[in-house]
Amino acid sequence: MRLFDLHCDTAGECYNQKIPLNLNDLHIDLRKGECLDKWQQFFAVWIPDSFRGKAALDYFERVLLNLKNEISQNNDKIQLYQGFSALKEEHKTGECKAFLAVEGGSPFAFDAGARLAKEYNVKLITLTWNAENELGFGCQSGSDAGLKPAGKSLLRDMRDLKIAADVSHLNRAGFYDAVSSGAAVIASHSNCESVLIKTRKDSEDKFFACRRSLNDEQIKLLIECRGLIGINFCRSFLGDYGDDGFEAIYRHMAHILDLGGENVLAIGSDFDGCEINPCLAGVDKMPDLAAFLSSKGMQEELIDKIFFKNADNFFKNILQQ
Repeated sequence: MRLFDLHCDTAGECYNQKIPLNLNDLHIDLRKGECLDKWQQFFAVWIPDSFRGKAALDYFERVLLNLKNEISQNNDKIQLYQGFSALKEEHKTGECKAFLAVEGGSPFAFDAGARLAKEYNVKLITLTWNAENELGFGCQSGSDAGLKPAGKSLLRDMRDLKIAADVSHLNRAGFYDAVSSGAAVIASHSNCESVLIKTRKDSEDKFFACRRSLNDEQIKLLIECRGLIGINFCRSFLGDYGDDGFEAIYRHMAHILDLGGENVLAIGSDFDGCEINPCLAGVDKMPDLAAFLSSKGMQEELIDKIFFKNADNFFKNILQQ
Protein backbone atom coordinates (compact mmCIF):
# COMPACT_ATOMS: atom_id res chain seq x y z
CA MET A 1 0.00 0.00 0.00
CA ARG A 2 0.93 3.69 -0.32
CA LEU A 3 1.12 6.18 2.56
CA PHE A 4 1.52 9.96 2.66
CA ASP A 5 1.36 10.94 6.35
CA LEU A 6 1.00 14.66 7.05
CA HIS A 7 2.40 14.77 10.58
CA CYS A 8 4.78 13.03 12.95
CA ASP A 9 7.03 14.25 15.79
CA THR A 10 9.71 11.61 15.26
CA ALA A 11 12.48 14.06 14.34
CA GLY A 12 12.31 15.79 17.72
CA GLU A 13 12.11 12.51 19.61
CA CYS A 14 15.20 11.17 17.84
CA TYR A 15 17.06 14.38 18.71
CA ASN A 16 15.95 14.65 22.33
CA GLN A 17 16.26 10.96 23.16
CA LYS A 18 19.48 10.60 21.13
CA ILE A 19 18.18 7.55 19.30
CA PRO A 20 18.57 6.54 15.64
CA LEU A 21 15.87 6.89 13.00
CA ASN A 22 16.63 3.55 11.43
CA LEU A 23 15.84 1.31 14.40
CA ASN A 24 14.14 2.41 17.61
CA ASP A 25 11.09 1.87 19.83
CA LEU A 26 9.15 4.86 18.45
CA HIS A 27 6.06 4.79 16.27
CA ILE A 28 8.25 5.45 13.25
CA ASP A 29 11.53 3.87 12.33
CA LEU A 30 12.74 3.04 8.86
CA ARG A 31 12.50 -0.69 9.45
CA LYS A 32 8.77 -0.44 10.18
CA GLY A 33 8.18 1.36 6.90
CA GLU A 34 9.44 -1.58 4.89
CA CYS A 35 5.86 -2.90 4.71
CA LEU A 36 4.85 0.05 2.49
CA ASP A 37 5.14 0.11 -1.29
CA LYS A 38 5.45 3.91 -1.36
CA TRP A 39 5.90 6.16 1.66
CA GLN A 40 5.98 9.95 1.87
CA GLN A 41 6.22 11.42 5.37
CA PHE A 42 6.12 14.91 6.82
CA PHE A 43 8.60 15.16 9.69
CA ALA A 44 7.60 18.11 11.88
CA VAL A 45 10.04 19.96 14.09
CA TRP A 46 7.90 20.78 17.12
CA ILE A 47 8.74 24.11 18.77
CA PRO A 48 7.80 24.18 22.48
CA ASP A 49 5.66 27.16 23.47
CA SER A 50 8.43 28.32 25.80
CA PHE A 51 10.80 28.94 22.85
CA ARG A 52 10.64 32.30 21.07
CA GLY A 53 12.81 34.27 18.68
CA LYS A 54 16.43 33.16 18.38
CA ALA A 55 15.93 30.33 20.88
CA ALA A 56 13.19 28.87 18.66
CA LEU A 57 15.31 29.16 15.51
CA ASP A 58 18.35 27.64 17.22
CA TYR A 59 16.30 24.69 18.42
CA PHE A 60 14.80 24.18 14.96
CA GLU A 61 18.28 24.16 13.41
CA ARG A 62 19.59 21.60 15.91
CA VAL A 63 16.72 19.19 15.33
CA LEU A 64 16.97 19.66 11.56
CA LEU A 65 20.72 19.01 11.58
CA ASN A 66 20.18 15.80 13.51
CA LEU A 67 17.44 14.70 11.08
CA LYS A 68 19.68 15.40 8.10
CA ASN A 69 22.48 13.40 9.70
CA GLU A 70 20.11 10.48 10.22
CA ILE A 71 18.97 10.71 6.61
CA SER A 72 22.55 10.80 5.32
CA GLN A 73 23.38 7.67 7.33
CA ASN A 74 20.38 5.85 5.84
CA ASN A 75 20.20 7.29 2.33
CA ASP A 76 19.32 3.89 0.90
CA LYS A 77 16.08 3.98 2.95
CA ILE A 78 15.12 7.66 3.16
CA GLN A 79 15.59 10.76 1.03
CA LEU A 80 14.78 14.37 1.88
CA TYR A 81 12.46 16.04 -0.64
CA GLN A 82 14.59 18.02 -3.08
CA GLY A 83 12.10 19.09 -5.72
CA PHE A 84 9.00 18.08 -7.58
CA SER A 85 10.91 16.09 -10.19
CA ALA A 86 12.19 13.79 -7.45
CA LEU A 87 8.61 12.81 -6.61
CA LYS A 88 8.22 11.40 -10.10
CA GLU A 89 11.01 8.91 -9.50
CA GLU A 90 9.99 5.39 -8.64
CA HIS A 91 10.23 4.53 -4.98
CA LYS A 92 11.96 1.43 -3.83
CA THR A 93 9.62 -0.60 -1.61
CA GLY A 94 9.85 0.74 1.92
CA GLU A 95 11.84 3.85 0.95
CA CYS A 96 10.68 7.06 2.61
CA LYS A 97 10.47 10.44 0.88
CA ALA A 98 10.77 12.92 3.76
CA PHE A 99 9.13 16.36 3.75
CA LEU A 100 9.97 19.00 6.34
CA ALA A 101 7.40 20.79 8.52
CA VAL A 102 7.57 23.12 11.52
CA GLU A 103 4.99 22.86 14.31
CA GLY A 104 4.85 26.31 15.88
CA GLY A 105 5.97 29.17 13.63
CA SER A 106 8.18 31.07 16.08
CA PRO A 107 11.46 30.28 14.24
CA PHE A 108 10.18 32.25 11.23
CA ALA A 109 8.11 34.99 12.90
CA PHE A 110 10.03 37.93 11.46
CA ASP A 111 10.35 39.84 8.20
CA ALA A 112 11.74 37.48 5.55
CA GLY A 113 11.07 34.52 7.86
CA ALA A 114 9.18 32.67 5.15
CA ARG A 115 12.11 33.11 2.79
CA LEU A 116 14.43 31.56 5.38
CA ALA A 117 11.97 28.69 5.83
CA LYS A 118 12.06 28.10 2.08
CA GLU A 119 15.87 28.03 2.16
CA TYR A 120 15.61 25.27 4.76
CA ASN A 121 13.20 23.43 2.42
CA VAL A 122 10.25 23.75 4.82
CA LYS A 123 7.02 22.90 3.00
CA LEU A 124 4.51 23.24 5.84
CA ILE A 125 4.27 25.55 8.86
CA THR A 126 1.83 24.93 11.72
CA LEU A 127 1.36 28.56 12.73
CA THR A 128 0.98 28.03 16.49
CA TRP A 129 1.11 25.23 18.96
CA ASN A 130 -1.41 25.33 21.82
CA ALA A 131 -0.54 28.71 23.38
CA GLU A 132 0.05 32.22 22.06
CA ASN A 133 3.11 33.03 19.99
CA GLU A 134 4.30 35.91 17.81
CA LEU A 135 1.94 34.90 14.99
CA GLY A 136 -1.34 34.24 16.75
CA PHE A 137 -3.21 32.26 19.37
CA GLY A 138 -3.37 28.53 19.84
CA CYS A 139 -6.45 26.55 20.83
CA GLN A 140 -5.52 26.65 24.53
CA SER A 141 -4.57 30.34 24.64
CA GLY A 142 -7.96 31.44 25.92
CA SER A 143 -8.05 34.19 23.31
CA ASP A 144 -10.75 34.80 20.72
CA ALA A 145 -8.51 37.14 18.71
CA GLY A 146 -7.39 36.35 15.20
CA LEU A 147 -3.90 36.23 13.77
CA LYS A 148 -1.48 38.98 14.73
CA PRO A 149 0.01 41.28 12.06
CA ALA A 150 3.14 39.11 11.99
CA GLY A 151 1.00 36.04 11.34
CA LYS A 152 -0.87 37.68 8.47
CA SER A 153 2.41 38.92 6.98
CA LEU A 154 3.97 35.46 7.20
CA LEU A 155 0.93 33.93 5.49
CA ARG A 156 1.22 36.38 2.58
CA ASP A 157 4.85 35.40 2.11
CA MET A 158 4.05 31.69 2.45
CA ARG A 159 1.38 32.06 -0.24
CA ASP A 160 3.92 33.63 -2.61
CA LEU A 161 6.65 31.10 -1.78
CA LYS A 162 4.37 28.03 -2.01
CA ILE A 163 4.69 26.98 1.63
CA ALA A 164 1.48 25.47 2.99
CA ALA A 165 -0.12 26.74 6.20
CA ASP A 166 -1.27 24.27 8.84
CA VAL A 167 -4.18 25.32 11.09
CA SER A 168 -4.30 22.25 13.33
CA HIS A 169 -3.44 24.05 16.59
CA LEU A 170 -4.94 27.50 15.88
CA ASN A 171 -7.89 28.98 17.72
CA ARG A 172 -11.06 29.46 15.68
CA ALA A 173 -10.49 33.12 14.75
CA GLY A 174 -6.98 32.35 13.54
CA PHE A 175 -8.33 29.47 11.48
CA TYR A 176 -10.68 31.77 9.58
CA ASP A 177 -7.89 34.31 9.02
CA ALA A 178 -5.67 31.59 7.56
CA VAL A 179 -8.37 30.19 5.27
CA SER A 180 -9.15 33.67 3.90
CA SER A 181 -5.46 34.54 3.35
CA GLY A 182 -5.07 32.95 -0.07
CA ALA A 183 -2.34 30.62 1.18
CA ALA A 184 -2.64 26.86 0.67
CA VAL A 185 -4.20 25.65 3.94
CA ILE A 186 -4.47 22.23 5.57
CA ALA A 187 -5.28 20.79 8.98
CA SER A 188 -2.48 18.25 9.12
CA HIS A 189 -3.60 16.36 12.25
CA SER A 190 -7.14 17.23 13.34
CA ASN A 191 -10.37 15.32 13.92
CA CYS A 192 -14.11 16.08 14.05
CA GLU A 193 -15.58 17.97 17.00
CA SER A 194 -19.11 16.72 16.38
CA VAL A 195 -18.00 13.08 16.45
CA LEU A 196 -16.26 13.65 19.79
CA ILE A 197 -19.32 15.34 21.25
CA LYS A 198 -21.47 12.34 20.33
CA THR A 199 -19.07 9.55 21.29
CA ARG A 200 -16.87 10.82 24.09
CA LYS A 201 -18.69 10.35 27.38
CA ASP A 202 -16.00 11.16 29.96
CA SER A 203 -15.32 14.77 30.85
CA GLU A 204 -11.55 14.52 31.34
CA ASP A 205 -9.80 16.72 28.76
CA LYS A 206 -12.95 16.69 26.61
CA PHE A 207 -12.96 20.46 26.24
CA PHE A 208 -9.39 20.51 24.94
CA ALA A 209 -10.02 17.54 22.64
CA CYS A 210 -12.94 19.39 21.08
CA ARG A 211 -11.05 22.69 20.78
CA ARG A 212 -8.24 20.81 19.01
CA SER A 213 -10.76 19.37 16.56
CA LEU A 214 -12.66 20.89 13.64
CA ASN A 215 -16.31 21.83 13.72
CA ASP A 216 -18.47 21.14 10.67
CA GLU A 217 -18.19 24.70 9.38
CA GLN A 218 -14.39 24.46 9.44
CA ILE A 219 -14.45 21.10 7.69
CA LYS A 220 -16.70 22.50 4.95
CA LEU A 221 -14.39 25.49 4.47
CA LEU A 222 -11.37 23.21 4.06
CA ILE A 223 -13.34 21.23 1.50
CA GLU A 224 -14.26 24.44 -0.35
CA CYS A 225 -10.67 25.69 -0.43
CA ARG A 226 -9.40 22.26 -1.55
CA GLY A 227 -7.24 21.77 1.51
CA LEU A 228 -6.54 18.60 3.46
CA ILE A 229 -7.67 17.13 6.78
CA GLY A 230 -5.30 14.56 8.24
CA ILE A 231 -6.96 12.22 10.75
CA ASN A 232 -5.09 12.30 14.07
CA PHE A 233 -4.53 8.99 15.90
CA CYS A 234 -4.26 10.56 19.37
CA ARG A 235 -6.47 8.52 21.71
CA SER A 236 -8.17 11.49 23.35
CA PHE A 237 -9.00 13.05 19.96
CA LEU A 238 -10.69 9.87 18.71
CA GLY A 239 -13.05 8.93 21.53
CA ASP A 240 -13.23 7.51 25.02
CA TYR A 241 -10.38 5.36 26.28
CA GLY A 242 -10.97 1.89 24.88
CA ASP A 243 -13.01 3.31 21.99
CA ASP A 244 -10.07 4.93 20.24
CA GLY A 245 -8.97 2.38 17.68
CA PHE A 246 -9.97 1.38 14.16
CA GLU A 247 -13.69 1.92 14.70
CA ALA A 248 -13.08 5.45 16.02
CA ILE A 249 -10.89 6.26 13.03
CA TYR A 250 -13.69 5.08 10.76
CA ARG A 251 -16.26 7.29 12.55
CA HIS A 252 -14.21 10.45 12.00
CA MET A 253 -13.47 9.54 8.38
CA ALA A 254 -17.12 8.72 7.69
CA HIS A 255 -18.23 12.08 9.07
CA ILE A 256 -15.86 14.00 6.79
CA LEU A 257 -16.98 11.88 3.85
CA ASP A 258 -20.62 12.62 4.68
CA LEU A 259 -19.79 16.33 4.47
CA GLY A 260 -18.33 15.85 0.97
CA GLY A 261 -14.67 15.49 1.93
CA GLU A 262 -13.61 12.60 -0.27
CA ASN A 263 -10.88 14.71 -1.90
CA VAL A 264 -9.53 16.32 1.29
CA LEU A 265 -9.45 13.38 3.70
CA ALA A 266 -5.93 12.18 4.56
CA ILE A 267 -3.75 10.69 7.29
CA GLY A 268 -2.10 12.91 9.92
CA SER A 269 -1.09 10.26 12.43
CA ASP A 270 0.73 12.41 15.02
CA PHE A 271 3.10 9.49 15.46
CA ASP A 272 5.58 10.02 18.31
CA GLY A 273 3.67 13.09 19.48
CA CYS A 274 0.90 11.55 21.56
CA GLU A 275 -0.55 8.41 23.14
CA ILE A 276 -1.99 6.08 20.49
CA ASN A 277 -4.01 2.88 20.77
CA PRO A 278 -1.65 -0.11 20.28
CA CYS A 279 -3.58 -1.24 17.19
CA LEU A 280 -2.57 2.04 15.49
CA ALA A 281 0.76 2.72 17.20
CA GLY A 282 3.25 2.45 14.38
CA VAL A 283 3.67 3.05 10.68
CA ASP A 284 3.73 -0.74 10.29
CA LYS A 285 0.08 -0.83 11.48
CA MET A 286 -1.18 1.11 8.45
CA PRO A 287 -1.90 -1.97 6.29
CA ASP A 288 -4.08 -3.29 9.13
CA LEU A 289 -6.03 -0.02 9.25
CA ALA A 290 -6.51 -0.09 5.48
CA ALA A 291 -7.78 -3.68 5.68
CA PHE A 292 -10.25 -2.67 8.41
CA LEU A 293 -11.59 0.21 6.31
CA SER A 294 -12.01 -2.20 3.41
CA SER A 295 -14.02 -4.50 5.69
CA LYS A 296 -16.32 -1.55 6.44
CA GLY A 297 -17.14 -1.25 2.75
CA MET A 298 -14.67 1.42 1.62
CA GLN A 299 -13.55 0.87 -1.95
CA GLU A 300 -9.86 0.43 -2.73
CA GLU A 301 -9.77 3.66 -4.76
CA LEU A 302 -11.13 5.70 -1.83
CA ILE A 303 -8.73 4.07 0.63
CA ASP A 304 -5.80 4.98 -1.62
CA LYS A 305 -7.04 8.58 -1.84
CA ILE A 306 -7.18 8.82 1.95
CA PHE A 307 -3.83 7.20 2.61
CA PHE A 308 -1.87 8.74 -0.26
CA LYS A 309 -3.42 10.30 -3.34
CA ASN A 310 -5.19 13.32 -1.81
CA ALA A 311 -2.07 14.52 -0.01
CA ASP A 312 0.17 13.72 -2.98
CA ASN A 313 -2.08 15.68 -5.36
CA PHE A 314 -2.30 18.65 -2.99
CA PHE A 315 1.45 19.09 -2.57
CA LYS A 316 2.28 18.35 -6.19
CA ASN A 317 -0.21 21.06 -7.13
CA ILE A 318 1.17 23.80 -4.87
CA LEU A 319 4.80 22.86 -5.50
CA GLN A 320 4.31 23.10 -9.27
CA GLN A 321 2.65 26.52 -9.19
